[in-house]
Amino acid sequence: MDAGLEHLQEDADACPKKSFLGTKCSRAVRETEALLSDLMVDQPLFWLLTASLVGFLLGKRLLGKN
Repeated sequence: MDAGLEHLQEDADACPKKSFLGTKCSRAVRETEALLSDLMVDQPLFWLLTASLVGFLLGKRLLGKN
């Protein structure tokens, strides 16, 4: 094995919590992405109503009386 590869392999074993945390974060990102994808496909009316409500509240706040 090359000396550079041995060095990388030793560093990889030195910090198991980092790989554990990285795995958990990666899994959370994938699950969040899947959830948003499902919501975009399955719930377009929900997103349309949410965007309308947010737009209404922002418009009311920006264009309303101070």
